[in-house]
Amino acid sequence: MKKLLLTIAVVGSALLSQAQVICAVQSPANIAGNYDFTWADPASGWGTPDFLIPGTFITGQLIMVNDGTPGTNATYGNNLSEEGCNPSLPNAYAGKICVIRRNTCEFGLKALEAQNAGAIGVIVVNRDPSVIAMGAGASGASVTIPCVMITSTDGQTIIDQMAIGPVTAFIGNKAGLYANDGGISPASTLISKYSGVASELAQNNTEFGFAIGTEVVNWGSAAQSNVTVNAKVTDPTGATVYNNTVTITSPMQSGDTVDVFPGGAYSFPDFSLPTYAAGRYTVSYTLSLSGADEYAADNSVSSDFTVSDSILSYALLDATTNHPVSNNGYRPSTNNQTFSTCMVISDPNASRIGVNGVYFSASTASTSGVALTGEEIALNLYRWDDPFVDLNDAALAFTALTSVASGFYYFPGDLQSETVYGAFDAPVVLQDGLRYLACAQTVNLSIYLGHDTKTNYTWNEAYYLQPISPNESDAAWFASGFGADAISAMAVNIYDVASQGIEETTLEGVAYPNPATDVVTVSMKAEGTATLTVTDVAGKVAFSNAINLVNGKSQINIAALQAGVYVFNVVLEDGKTSQFNVVKR
Repeated sequence: MKKLLLTIAVVGSALLSQAQVICAVQSPANIAGNYDFTWADPASGWGTPDFLIPGTFITGQLIMVNDGTPGTNATYGNNLSEEGCNPSLPNAYAGKICVIRRNTCEFGLKALEAQNAGAIGVIVVNRDPSVIAMGAGASGASVTIPCVMITSTDGQTIIDQMAIGPVTAFIGNKAGLYANDGGISPASTLISKYSGVASELAQNNTEFGFAIGTEVVNWGSAAQSNVTVNAKVTDPTGATVYNNTVTITSPMQSGDTVDVFPGGAYSFPDFSLPTYAAGRYTVSYTLSLSGADEYAADNSVSSDFTVSDSILSYALLDATTNHPVSNNGYRPSTNNQTFSTCMVISDPNASRIGVNGVYFSASTASTSGVALTGEEIALNLYRWDDPFVDLNDAALAFTALTSVASGFYYFPGDLQSETVYGAFDAPVVLQDGLRYLACAQTVNLSIYLGHDTKTNYTWNEAYYLQPISPNESDAAWFASGFGADAISAMAVNIYDVASQGIEETTLEGVAYPNPATDVVTVSMKAEGTATLTVTDVAGKVAFSNAINLVNGKSQINIAALQAGVYVFNVVLEDGKTSQFNVVKR
């Protein structure tokens, strides 16, 4: 299968796909389990052990680094002594795995200082809720102990537990470590075609459904017989609406894999329902050996999809807001002008829906000093007319993109990694069976666009062979973006054409007094939070703020503006917009 990838600056693909290589807390039970991580790879200049070799692992008690450096990190608030940039006392961490916070100095130096003080391994806690590749720097080649990075969220959970009592961890390759050890993984499991399913396009079992399947691996040293895999789907009420079990009757030797896959020797029936109630569904897979599994943490995989009448998304939707979830910010590592992240829309009944706008998120590196306030994001909906069949088709290209809707979003504040909504200038009704690309684009080289690295479409992409989350860098397009395990954290806001027709998204708004000197009142038939972007007649943004309409009115201070004519653009949370001119005296 053709897979076109970009090299990325914040790396999700550095996450190990080999399920037997893990970073796991063993005890206490309340925080035990596998954690997302990246590792110091010897292929990247480190002197660290190669976890791809079976039997390469460490296990031990965790200890927080304390190199005695006084003071607090002014940006992140942690003790400087916890960053491990200076020598610690001899044997301070003898026989233990050292926990170190990121910041201030190179990863290689942190690991080397811990190694010199007796540590058998290092866990670096990132300052962000994501993980990145760790460069070796000047000292990494001298580091001979394992070194991994975990997210800030997971790291704080572990650190908080360490303050209460001992925490032990396992880091490395567990293949063959246990006699009886089976496993399945998200990277080798089929999930729903969408995480946010449009109810307008899922009215019965002929319109929406998906294949069920997973890959079973025998990681243990002992052969296994009669391994079973259960696949279950529960609906928004918690009721089970799909429940099937497959038994692998052929013996599985150590290291064997068996695909329980459509059309294979072992397979599940496809999933579909005669009707789909709105709400959240859960797809779960559970592996069982004939006897006890000595490492059961990788015996289950689950994913969610949500049916609603207003959202279409591949990214996981937040259970409370129903907005796409971003857990990492990506951008190309070599990029000079534009960067777009996109999602594909295509359905035989697409003319039932119209598209109002796009949900997305963005962030900047904390060390860049760049805030999002006032930053412009271009929003586009393209009709993708290149006549290719699938990802293997030589005709796959991005040469026939026709813009059918567009707009701009201006950040009203420094909304780092928050999901925001930008409306198109006018809604557009889609056409049946055509491909579309909904995209968010930035020209600021410091901006990372949000991606969902928790929802893994690797097997979906291999099975359906359809593009999911393409992206663009300096006018070059990449059909698989950053990979099927790192998709754009985007969604489109849709409406039902049959019940609403072409939705009116423009509201009449006025401002008074007009002309005004210091304060102007915005008035329109709307309530609640909105985004106000004020531009001069040349299109330059003067300021962008969140406003609150109470009884249809909100007062705006314009005292800082120079005298002249300004355009007020108001975007409401439901995507409706209003535009009018204000004269500043």
